[in-house]
Amino acid sequence: MTKLAKIYALLLVAVMIWLVGQFVNHSPIQTQLTALLPQSAQSEVIQAVEKYQENQLNQQIIILIGADDSERAFQAAEQRLILWQNNGLFAEVDGKINPDLRQLRQSLHTLGAATLPAEQIQQLYENPKQYFIERAEVAANPFSGSLLSLTDDWLGFSRFVLQKQANQVHWHSEHAMLYAEFNGKTWVWLRAKLNNHQPNPMLLNWWQQEKKIAQSNHYEFVASGGALFAADAKQSAERESSVMSGVGLTLTFALLLAVFRSWRVLWLALPLGVGVLMGLAAAVAVFGEIHALTLVVGTSLVGVLVDFPLHWLAPSLFRQPENGWQGTESMRYVLPSFLISLTITVVGYILLYFTPLPVLRQTAVFSAAALLGAFGATVCFLPVLMKKYVPRKMRLPNIKISPKFNYFMGILAILLCFGITKTHWQDDIRQWANLRADLLADTQLAAQISQMNATQTVILIGKKPDDLLQKSRELENRLRNVANIQTLNQWILPINEQVALKKQFANLAKQPENFAPLVALGVPSETIQAALNAAANAPTVTLSDSLNAPQAEAFRGLYVGEIAGQSVGLARIGSLKTGTNVADYLPENAFLLDKRSELNQQFTHTRNLAAWLKMGSLLVAWWVLMAIFGWRRGSVILLLPMLALMATIGVLGWLNLTIGLFVMFGLLLTLAIGVDYAVYAFHAPETAAARLMGVGLAAITTGISFGLLALSATPAVMAFGVSVALGVVFNWAAISLAIYFRLPEMFFV
Repeated sequence: MTKLAKIYALLLVAVMIWLVGQFVNHSPIQTQLTALLPQSAQSEVIQAVEKYQENQLNQQIIILIGADDSERAFQAAEQRLILWQNNGLFAEVDGKINPDLRQLRQSLHTLGAATLPAEQIQQLYENPKQYFIERAEVAANPFSGSLLSLTDDWLGFSRFVLQKQANQVHWHSEHAMLYAEFNGKTWVWLRAKLNNHQPNPMLLNWWQQEKKIAQSNHYEFVASGGALFAADAKQSAERESSVMSGVGLTLTFALLLAVFRSWRVLWLALPLGVGVLMGLAAAVAVFGEIHALTLVVGTSLVGVLVDFPLHWLAPSLFRQPENGWQGTESMRYVLPSFLISLTITVVGYILLYFTPLPVLRQTAVFSAAALLGAFGATVCFLPVLMKKYVPRKMRLPNIKISPKFNYFMGILAILLCFGITKTHWQDDIRQWANLRADLLADTQLAAQISQMNATQTVILIGKKPDDLLQKSRELENRLRNVANIQTLNQWILPINEQVALKKQFANLAKQPENFAPLVALGVPSETIQAALNAAANAPTVTLSDSLNAPQAEAFRGLYVGEIAGQSVGLARIGSLKTGTNVADYLPENAFLLDKRSELNQQFTHTRNLAAWLKMGSLLVAWWVLMAIFGWRRGSVILLLPMLALMATIGVLGWLNLTIGLFVMFGLLLTLAIGVDYAVYAFHAPETAAARLMGVGLAAITTGISFGLLALSATPAVMAFGVSVALGVVFNWAAISLAIYFRLPEMFFV
C-alpha cells in the first residue's frame, strides 16, 4: 500500500470515529418536512407566526374517543387516559377538567363588560331599556343557569362570556371531561403533549395498537397531530433508504459477478461504502444534521459511485497483456479522464450549494463529498486489493446497425421534440410528502367533529393590542357575508371602547326608567344604580390579561404576542363562498398566511437559479474540455449529454410528469453523468469494446439505483428517479452510438 493510501485510510478511520460520536450524542437524521424548506423571505413577524403555528401543530396530539353509547365513550376515555399517562410516550395527557369554581367566578367578575357582544353594546347605547327587559326575563327564568347568582351579577354580563365558548364542545360535569356530539355519536376529547419535537416511530405503534383495541371494544379512536405524520415520514424514509440501497447493492453486485466472474469484484463495494461515509460526514459537519430525504436520494448514488471502478475494471475483460492484467498500470491509463470527469461533476455540485433550498444544499454537499471519497478509494485501494484478480476474456457480439435505423432516429427525434412542447413546469410542495391516507382521514374527521375546519389563516399586525383588535373587527366586517371567521375582537373590546362603555354605564345609573324592568322584579333601584356605578368604575381589561381567563380557551391561540414592537394576532377563516379570494378583502397590515403558495414560488425561483448555475458550470466545463481536447472535440463531448437531456425532457412530456425542482435536479444530474461517460469514451486509451463495456456497466448500475427511486411513495422522489433513469438510458444510447460510429476517432485532435 502506498504512503498516500495509508494516509487516506487513517483519514477514513478518523472520519468514521467522529461520525459514530455524532450518532452516539444525538441522531443527526432529520425528518421534519419544514427542515427541507428555505427560510422565509418574509418579515420577522411572519416568520415568528409560522414558527408559532408549527410548534402548536407538532407539540401535541388531539385524541377523540367516540361511541354510540355516551357512557361507553366516557368509560373508554377514562381507562385509556390512565394508561397513556404512564406509558412514557407523552409528557402529559389532559382529559379530566375539574374547574375551580372560585377561579371561574373571579374571572367573570374581572372580565365584566369587556367581553360584551356587539349586539348588546348597541342596545346599551341605542335602546338600553330593551337590554334590561331581556336581562329581567333571564333573571326570572329559574332554568337559565349561571355560575354567578343574580346578586353577584345584577347586570347579567357573565352569561355572554359563557356564550363565547365553542358551542360544539361541551363539558360533562359528572365525568369532568369535554365532549362533542357528531353523527349520532358522543366524542370525548383528550390532548397528549409530547416530550420533544423529535419524530418518534413508537407513536405509530401506539396509534395502530389503539385502533385495534378500539375496534375490539366497540368504540372509535381518532388521533390527529403533526407528530404522527413526522413519525410516519421518518419510518417511511428509513425503510425506503434501507430497502432501495439493499436491493440496489444486491442487483449491482449480482450483475458484476455475472460479468467479471470473480469474487474479487466485491471489493468494488469499498468505494461505495467510503463514498457514503464521506458524504454523510460532510453533510453532518456542514449542516449539523442530514434530512432523511437527502439520505434516500443519496443512497441512489450507489450506481454513480461505482462508475469510476467500472471504467477502470471493464477494460480488463478485453485487454490481457502477456504478464497479466495490471491494476496499477490500468489506473494510470484512465486517471486523467477520471480527474476531468470528477472536476466537472464536483464543480456542478458546488454551484448547487449556493441555492437557497436546504435539501438541494445538503444533497450537493453529500454528493460532492461522496464522489470525492469514492474516487479516493478507487485510486488508493482498488489497485492493491485487486492485484491478484485474473480477468476472464469476453467478446462482445458484432452488432451492425441497419440503414433503416436512420428513419427510426428521425421519427424518434420528431416525437421527442413534440414531447418537449407537452412538458409542464410547476412546483408543488404537496409532491414532497406522501401523507398516509388513514392518518389523514383521522385528521379530517377530527376537524369535522370540532368544526375547526379553517381553510385559511390571516396575520393581523397592529401597533398595539387595541389596533390589533380594530384590525380584527375590520376584517370580520369585510368577510362576514362570504365566510365564517374567528377573530380576537369577538372575544374582547379595545380599551378605548371599554372606557366609552363605562361612561355609558355612569349615564344609565342616572336614568332609572331604563332599568325599570329589573325594579319591577323587586330589585331595588339603588341596587341597580350601584351595580352600574361599579361597572363604570371597574378597571379596564387588556387583551393579554383577558386571555389568561379559563373562558378564553377558544381565542387564546389567536394571539401570537408582541413581536418586533408590534402586536400580532391571527384570524381563522372557513366555509368560504366559491370564488372568494380572501386577499381581496384584507385591510392594511393584514397578510394571508399562504405558506404553500410562498414555498411554491421559492421552489420555482430555486429551480430557475439551479438551472442558471448549471449553465454556468457547463460553460466552465466547456472551457476545461476545450483547453484539454480542443474546441471541436470538447464541444462534441458536451453536445452528447445535452441531446440526451433534451430527449429525457421529451419523454417526461409524453409521460405527463410535471417538471418541478426535484426533476430539475435529476436533469442536472443526468448532464453530469453524461459528461462523465463522454469524457471516458473520448479520452480513455482503450478499445471501442472496452469503452462500450465500461459505459454500459456504469449505465446499468446507475439505472438500477435510480430506477428503484421510481418506486418511492414520495411523488417528488419518484419523479426524480424517473428523470435520472431516463437520462442515463439516453446518455448510454448517445455515447454508445458515438463509439459505434467512431466519433472519438473522427474528432481526435
